[in-house]
Parts: sequence; structure tokens; C-alpha cells
Amino acid sequence: MADYRPLPEDEREAHDVLASYAFGAEGGPPLPPDREGRQERYWSFGEYRGVFEDSELVATCAHIEFTARLRGAWLPLAGLTAVATAPTHRRQGLAGRMLEASLAEYHDRGWPVSALRPFDARFYGRYGWATGCRYTEATVSPSALAPAREGRGGRFRRVHPEGFEDLRPVYREWLDGVGLATRRSEDWWRERAFHTSGTELYCYAWERDGETRGYLLYEVEDRELTVHEAAHVDGEAYLNLLAFLADHDAQVEEVVLRGLGHDRLLDVVEDRSALSVETAPGQMVRIADVPAALEAVRYPTEDATLALAVTDDHAPWNDRTFRLAVEDGTAAVEPTDEEPDASVGVGTLSQLLVGYLPPRRARTVGDLAVENSGTLAALDALFPEQETYLPERF
Repeated sequence: MADYRPLPEDEREAHDVLASYAFGAEGGPPLPPDREGRQERYWSFGEYRGVFEDSELVATCAHIEFTARLRGAWLPLAGLTAVATAPTHRRQGLAGRMLEASLAEYHDRGWPVSALRPFDARFYGRYGWATGCRYTEATVSPSALAPAREGRGGRFRRVHPEGFEDLRPVYREWLDGVGLATRRSEDWWRERAFHTSGTELYCYAWERDGETRGYLLYEVEDRELTVHEAAHVDGEAYLNLLAFLADHDAQVEEVVLRGLGHDRLLDVVEDRSALSVETAPGQMVRIADVPAALEAVRYPTEDATLALAVTDDHAPWNDRTFRLAVEDGTAAVEPTDEEPDASVGVGTLSQLLVGYLPPRRARTVGDLAVENSGTLAALDALFPEQETYLPERF
């Protein structure tokens, strides 16, 4: 019988071996982990869990607690990561049982919503997670960014992890009003925002009149400069960031910008043949506790009362009909035996909650079913579409 439980520190090496095989088998057997170096600090975030059979670790995952903004409120967000199963125990349903146990833990701990970066969206979709945000990836020749130099001013300076406080105001303003934006702790800034799993990122901040107004976090490898974060307070700051990247034309062949809003390069770059912009799905989200999640966020001031039948095959406490009563922007949610006004799966409901999917589109690409046009209008008012972006790498 499989047993899901916390993974103590003295068993972490078994987790590292299993996870290294799952996510980096082509590199050969892992070396003993450096417990005192950067890698240890990078992976120190989160609480590790394991599934054991006869005391053998056969599957593992980790939970990271974030604080994220959803519809004008800040609430706990459970980041699920490092999901891996031993090659000897795959196709036995262990990962699914671990996901269900994780949801039960989130419910018990008061973490109403979960997010993850999927290795296979179809797999996690079967357990109720659904796409919660998009991001753009723009690939451009640095010389094609030269038009951004026209409005150049201010100055750039190098920032190291210990100088993260200068970046915080820019980060907050950059993501102001964006759903799934996170509050970053000091440790997260130092050990995760400035790093990938094995490399410290370059960080250069742009300032005008002594005030930091934008910054770049990026890495350079094989004549490619990859921007992980291009935070800015306004258009002037963004153009100066692009001008800084243009100055790397003798050093790199391509600049890749990943994140929020880089489709605007279509209005900056004149040589369209030097630019490629793609939209990609970001992290997946899932409600772990329907009443807690719906009560945690703010709603438009229009009052409404609806009965929602929620389908959730993997969290039985969610699999029922709820009465959602909104008054003055605050919701009260409780189970009900009323006939439902609408029915929805937990994945689609999660997309409605975070603002990724508006109700009218959820009837087409999701599984939202409504009884009448009045119910649809009420849902449209309660769950308007909002910009969403989860900036963290986990």
C-alpha cells in the first residue's frame, strides 16, 4: 500500500536522484548534490513529499507556498513542482494518487488555489488543472532593435542579488493589476529571481534622475541572449531596455524575450523578417477548495446569487452544487440542494476565477453550461476576463 508523507531532510538525496533521472536522464547518473552551495539554496524552497512502497521512495513532489493576486485580493497559492515517479513504478497510477493527496493537503492547509508548470498538459488536465495564463516569446536580431535607441536617455547599472530592493518598486508597478502576480520574499529575490537552476542571471537596471524605472534579468549562451524578465514602469523604460539589448549586436546573434507583452515588438521592429513572435501557454491552475477560493476574491459591485454545479473527480469536497451569493463585492459560498443555474468542471471554473477565460468563451472552449441568457450575463459580470501572468519559474 502506497504511503504519501513528508520527505525528511535525511531522505532528500533519494528525491534528488529520482528527480534528476526524471528531468535530466541524458546527463547520466547525478553526482552527489552540493548541499552547501548555490544549488542547495535554489532548491531549498518548498516542502518535499514522497510516495513510499515498503519504505522505498517511488514518487515525489514539492509544494511551494506563494502569495498571489487574484481579482483584487491576495491569497495563498500552492506551487506544485518536481513531480516525478521512479522508472520502475510508472504507469501504476502513483503520480495521480500523489496529486490527489496534494490537493487534500492544500484543502486542509487553507491553500485554495494551486499552480504548476506542466510537462504534459493533457496529463494534468485529467486531474483538473487548466491553463491559467499565456506568455509571449519574441525572437529578434539585436540590430533590429536599433529603432528603440531614438528615445534613449538615463543610464544603466549592474545589480547583484543583494541589491534586489531597488527592483521591488518596478516589479510591483510592472505587474500592477495583473492576475497571478506574486509577492516575492527577500529569499526568493536573492536565490530564485536572480538564478536559473545552475546559473546566476545578469541584471541591469535602467534609471532616470536617480530613480530605477526598469530592469532586465537575462542569460547569454551560444550567442543567444535570453531575457527572463523585462520589468518596466512605462513605455519609455521599455524602449530603453530594448536599446540596451540592441547594443549586444556584436556579441549575440539572437535576443529571445520571454514573458508578458512582448508582442508589442511588432510595433517597434521595422524589419519584420528579423522578428518572430509566438504566444505560448503558461502555468496551469486549479482550485483546491471551491468555497474558499470563490470567497477569497473580490467581485464587481453588482449583486448576484447563483447555484453552480461543480464537477471534480479528484477532490470530492468540491464535487457538488454550491450557492454563490455576492453582495457589495464579497461572496458567501455554501453547499446547496437547489437546482443549478450553471454547471462547470473544476478546471474551467479555475480559469474563470483567475480571469484567464471569460464565461462566454468558456461555453465554447471549456465545459461551462448555463440554463439561460440571464445566468450567462450574471457570470459575465462576476468573472470578467483579466490579464494573467505568473512570473515565477518553479
